Amino acid sequence: MSLYVNYNGKLKSASEALIPYDNRSFRYGDGVFETIRCYRGKALWMEYHLKRLEKSTALLKLTLPDDFSVDFLAGMISGLLHANNHLAGARVRLSVFRDAGGFYRPDNNNAGFLIESMPLTHEMYELNKNGLIIGIYNEAFKTANIFSGLKTSNALLYISASMHAQEKQWNDALILNSEGFVAEATSSNIFMVHEGKIYTPSLDQACVDGVMRSVILKKITEANYPVDECSLTTDDLLEADELFITNTIAGVQWIKGFQSKRYYHRLSGNLIEMLNTEIPAGSV
Repeated sequence: MSLYVNYNGKLKSASEALIPYDNRSFRYGDGVFETIRCYRGKALWMEYHLKRLEKSTALLKLTLPDDFSVDFLAGMISGLLHANNHLAGARVRLSVFRDAGGFYRPDNNNAGFLIESMPLTHEMYELNKNGLIIGIYNEAFKTANIFSGLKTSNALLYISASMHAQEKQWNDALILNSEGFVAEATSSNIFMVHEGKIYTPSLDQACVDGVMRSVILKKITEANYPVDECSLTTDDLLEADELFITNTIAGVQWIKGFQSKRYYHRLSGNLIEMLNTEIPAGSV
């Protein structure tokens, strides 16, 4: 079966050469992206994704098309999922880039976009059976600035950290900010539970402003859990009762071990149930 992508609003064969050689996202990392989970042809958490995308493009001074709305994007994604027959669980990547020439100084700020899809093995979120083993990536650090919360086309830090985790035979690696505090994992935000209170790095700690991070913060606040967005050290993690990471594709993944410490996963399982309760109702 032929696969399709959506390039600037039109379905195209995925085998076509669509991106020009001078694409600014390819040349300069001049773009951002959203990774979106889908359920039975419907994109989930779209209000969150569009809010972050609008914030990201405003910071990059990108001009989105006038009709770039939740309904527009949901329609584009649904059409692609049907064309590719990805109608159970699916993963979608929406890439937005400055569609212009020029060198570092662009000729204009108009945005182009590309949407891709791939199937997932599970329709609903499932908690990982085996807890993750994680460690610290300490060969480079992430600086907090106006761009640190964005998902940009430049992923060198995350690639390097992922390779480091593979070399160490970990499941994932934690990235520290330039002050030595915990920022995030390679593709996820991190949470810890200690004595009934939930902690996660605040956005000024250089972590990505994750969609699932926002969803989880909303849910645990509504459930009356005490929450603190703050700075966290590696020593704090060693004092924790539970650690878990979040992103839109996996939902919540519990961490079994960090250094010599081992953790339980009571809240992680509850959060997966909370997420799945909303999905069939179409309330996300």
